[in-house]
Amino acid sequence: PACWVGVHGLTFGTLVLAGLLTLGRAGRAAACAMMGVWVLAGYALLQHPAPASGMVAVLVQGNVSEAEHRDHGGERGWADRVFDRQLALTRQGVALAQARAPASPLLVVWAETASPYALAQDSAARLAVSDASAPAAMTLAGTERFEGPGVAHNSLVAVAPGGEMAGFYDKSHLVPFGEYFPAYAHFLLGEQGFSPGPGLRTLYLPGLPPVGPLICYEAIFPGRVVQPGPRPSMLVNITNDAWFGESAGPRQHLAAARMRSVEEGLPMLRAANTGVSAVIDAHGRVQASLGLDRAGVVVADVPGALPLTVAGRFRLQIPLALALLAIFAGLFPTSIVRPFKN
Repeated sequence: PACWVGVHGLTFGTLVLAGLLTLGRAGRAAACAMMGVWVLAGYALLQHPAPASGMVAVLVQGNVSEAEHRDHGGERGWADRVFDRQLALTRQGVALAQARAPASPLLVVWAETASPYALAQDSAARLAVSDASAPAAMTLAGTERFEGPGVAHNSLVAVAPGGEMAGFYDKSHLVPFGEYFPAYAHFLLGEQGFSPGPGLRTLYLPGLPPVGPLICYEAIFPGRVVQPGPRPSMLVNITNDAWFGESAGPRQHLAAARMRSVEEGLPMLRAANTGVSAVIDAHGRVQASLGLDRAGVVVADVPGALPLTVAGRFRLQIPLALALLAIFAGLFPTSIVRPFKN
């Protein structure tokens, strides 16, 4: 039912349930009835599977840890070794995908900053990616993108067959002190960091349905994961959760990403550097995944999209409506509580 009211509605419902439990036997009965309706509604919604898209995805999980990056990042040849690892995994995944569905179009996805070379500027690196991905329709790869002196972006670059750059997306919701420094910190520390992109956008790429790209924690913001206007057919989330190590962080990030799929009624392809990489259907169910701290690939059919959801249509108008409802209830608490007390 989060496809109707979003995660804000789940929070509101949780608070209503907690309040009902304080109102005696009638309140507890109302809480049980509310939970029953909620469960039945959810069960009914899950009986409507999304259609298949006809595509196969190859998600590449290179598993480059923060310790490896810190200890070896400055060594001669380290970037080559990391890049070669990504290429080898890509070839492995494409071979598995072709054995699985020889006639289906392929989409390859690399994680956030998976390429140590700036693919937007490095044509030789793009050609190597294209060769390793052949015959994939497209490879979406995380990389840094430079736009003049001192202007760098945390980006997703689309590499087409032949090594051509078919498009790109620059992360717009940057992490303060992690990816950029506020003006006062930049003045004091002299650090620059990444520059934000112009905002969410849908990529229209040859051989692919419309794609809604999200980089790292852009996938955690309800109502803020899809560009206004025409709806994409899938979400692609590339991320590097290596910062969190073996903790709740990567798992929490995956759970938030699943919720965005439920709210929008869209499948998600999630490529994470150290895990958890996953193919998520439009009901938020994980169809295939690869766990933490493992190098490998996820090969799976790309699920199709569901019709536009209520939460996807109204987005942040929903929490506004719920807040107004709560204020109204607070203005007349006695008239609301009295039936239960009686």
